[in-house]
Amino acid sequence: MAEGNGGATGEPVAHRTRGALEELPRSTTITLHQTSPGNVDNLTWSATVNLPSSYLSPTPSPDELIIRERGRRSLPIEWSPIPIESPIKRTDKTPIKRSPTKGLIVLRSSPRKRLQLSDASPKEILESRQRMMQMSPILKKCRSLTVSPAQSPPEVAIKGLSQNQLVEVLSHVLNRHPELKDEVSDILPQPDLKEMEEKLNLQKKCVFKSLPISRLTSKTDSPAYNKAAPHLASFKRTLLEQCNQLVEAEQWVSLVDYSLLAWSYVRATPIWDSQQHNSCRRTCFKTLAQHCLQGLKKVNWLPERLESLLKKVEQCRSDHDEMQPCVDYLRTVLSNQV
Repeated sequence: MAEGNGGATGEPVAHRTRGALEELPRSTTITLHQTSPGNVDNLTWSATVNLPSSYLSPTPSPDELIIRERGRRSLPIEWSPIPIESPIKRTDKTPIKRSPTKGLIVLRSSPRKRLQLSDASPKEILESRQRMMQMSPILKKCRSLTVSPAQSPPEVAIKGLSQNQLVEVLSHVLNRHPELKDEVSDILPQPDLKEMEEKLNLQKKCVFKSLPISRLTSKTDSPAYNKAAPHLASFKRTLLEQCNQLVEAEQWVSLVDYSLLAWSYVRATPIWDSQQHNSCRRTCFKTLAQHCLQGLKKVNWLPERLESLLKKVEQCRSDHDEMQPCVDYLRTVLSNQV
């Protein structure tokens, strides 16, 4: 391309430019094919256009044509084990996939898997399901889990039982062997009061931990009682449960010892400014005094033991008047023995 005067005439030459990315025109070729020589009528025209391959629709496979001819399948209103056939029976079958050979183009097709329902009655289907469940590996695993493990020695296995289970085991053994009752009675130890004392002491500590720490606030007024009230109720509940446990076991000697032991813990609880708030304290004293009197009447005490009990009971009387019947009973028994 040149710019300026051109030729002898001096006329300017026009600029001829083209875009850098201008699309080139596509050539269209038309070919003519003749199927048989000498026959002019059997001419086939074919136009080949230079278009991308994605613009041309591919020819459908035989499987796709068969699927299109089937149409939509009507759905049943209610489920039934009897298969519902299509209103139009088709004789066409899905072509069988064969191994590729030379010169043949094998179409890759994945035939749809359909549920094949037989013309069996519901009863037969239910029986077949039960048979399959019996042969199921899941049931076999569950059965293997129910096999009883190796039994441990009785003296080891008894450690995992609760108190009610131990009572049932012992009663069952004594019923089968009545001759062992005297031997078991001689072996049975007295109830361990140390464990009961630890539980009661823990409840008492919780009561004092709930009280305010500041020196500027009172530890016996109504706000302090409101903080300690839940722990006082727990303390009272623990004391009643332990007393009832000894009464049900008919351990009268241990019941008297526990009543005198728990009396000191009840005495250590706070005395509140309001008399209404001291109702829990009075209830505990009254309960212990009643159980102590019940235990004293059930046992034939020795004189030495009665004298030591009388000294302890007289000390407890200063805390609450409910212990006075115990003092009177012990004095009466001592006077009768003399």
